[in-house]
Order: sequence, then structure tokens, then C-alpha cells
Amino acid sequence: MRFVVLGDLHYSIYPDAANCALREEFFDRLFTSVAKQQPDVVIAIGDTTDNGYSEEFEGLHRAARRNKLEFVTVNGNHDVLEMSKPEISRYTGNRFPYFALYFNPLTGLSDVTDHEAARFLIIDTPKERSPKDHGGYVGPEQLAWLENQIAESEDKPLFIFGHHPLTHATRWSSFPMLSINNSKEVKRLLAQKRQGAAFYFCGHNHANSIDRRGNWNYIQTAAPLRSGDYRVIDFTSEEVRLQTITFEGGRELGQRLAQALGDFTNFPSRGFRLDRELRLKLAYSKVLVQK
Repeated sequence: MRFVVLGDLHYSIYPDAANCALREEFFDRLFTSVAKQQPDVVIAIGDTTDNGYSEEFEGLHRAARRNKLEFVTVNGNHDVLEMSKPEISRYTGNRFPYFALYFNPLTGLSDVTDHEAARFLIIDTPKERSPKDHGGYVGPEQLAWLENQIAESEDKPLFIFGHHPLTHATRWSSFPMLSINNSKEVKRLLAQKRQGAAFYFCGHNHANSIDRRGNWNYIQTAAPLRSGDYRVIDFTSEEVRLQTITFEGGRELGQRLAQALGDFTNFPSRGFRLDRELRLKLAYSKVLVQK
């Protein structure tokens, strides 16, 4: 199976017609490129909007539909600046802020009854309506759910998708408010996954970064407005292969939009070669046979 991870999209409302037209061109180019990858699922890693306005959600999903693209939305801190998590679910389609999906590496989307399917865990890290504290937090109820999901994954590959990084795991995550505040608690849970390959995908810091520690692979994806790219991951029974795809005109158009927003940093975003590709051999406990 193949899946795509989109970094922070920051779809915004601009006061002038020129930047609005530029925005639509940028997202048409991005979504057309993603659709050509023919992914089984596309996951937007949070901050899909810049201010969390209903008009931004509507415009973003209209652009996606125009390019025949659907995506699973991870909640980001910008997404919940104006509305609550239940309210934004009208636009994202996610009835719950954290949930599990199941994918078989041979047959794609599956369910909990498929013993060969890997879990894709969408977790919820932002604080609602908190413009002055954009760090992340994972509450007790979600921690208990996550612990159970990790235990049930046994030795099969596990994929977790959260907006915020874990502290000291990826680029810039050691800075204030650029990670999950209670990262130590989350890391203790992740440490329980001792067998099988495991992946934690995040965004928030607008820079590509990959770090490997034990059986965990921490993968931070840059904001396309900064980097002009996105992640494509092929998941088979033999390996996980990640590539970073640059789409035509993305950097030039994105930089102009980022300047108009005025709240994007100038930190390097594209990363080094080891931040842009990954290839990991897998060892399933059973041989998968396509039915």
C-alpha cells in the first residue's frame, strides 16, 4: 500500500485577490501532484488552516475536491484557534479527535479483524483556543487508549500520526512550545513497543527531519509553503520506503504566500538527504500471502 503525509498546509484567507488566486494555484499544484501518486490514504498532519476559520476549512476541502483528493485530518493547534474539536469535525469528518485505522500492506484499507493489518493511530495533541501556548498535550484518557493500542499492535508495524513532535526527537523540538509538553509520558508508552518497526509522524515545526532511535523512527514533515514538498511512503510486507516529493512550482509559489502570511520563520525547511528519505526492511512474524 502507499500513503502520503502532507505537512502543515496553513490554508488562509487573504485580503487581496492576487494572493487568493496564488493560493488556489499553489493548492491545485500540490493536490494534483499528490493525486498522481495514487495513494491508498492521504494524511494531513495538522494546521491544515491558518486561523481555524470555517471559511478556511471550506476553501481547503473545496480545493481538494476540485483535484479529486480526500485526506484524513490530524488536529493542529491552528485548526482549533476559533472552534472546538467537535465543531471542526463538521469539516474534517473526524467524529473523534483520536482514532485508529487499519491497513494491510498487500490489500490496503482493512479493519481490526485483519490480523495482518498494521495500525495507523491518529492522535490528538493541540489545546483548544490557545493562541499564546501552541505546545502540545496528550491527556490521561488518550494516554490510556494509546497504551492499549500499542500493546495490541504486538510485533506488527505501528504508525502514529500526531501534529506535535516529541521533545528532542526531531528538528527544533527542544524549543519551547515546539513539542508535546508531556513528552516524557508519551515516550514511556512508546518504549513499550519493543518488537516490530514503529513510526511517529508529526509536523508543527515546518521542517523535514528524520531521527531513528531503537525500533522507533521519528518523521517530521515540513510545511509545503516553506519546502514545496510532501512525503510518499510505500508500505509492503518486506519494507517501508519513504520519499520526499517536490512538486512543480511549489517552493516559488509557497514562499510568496508565506511572506504574505508574515508568521512563518526563516529556519531551513527542506532538510538534509537523511531527512528526506528512509528505507527500512521489515520482519513480519508471519509470511503474508495475497488472497
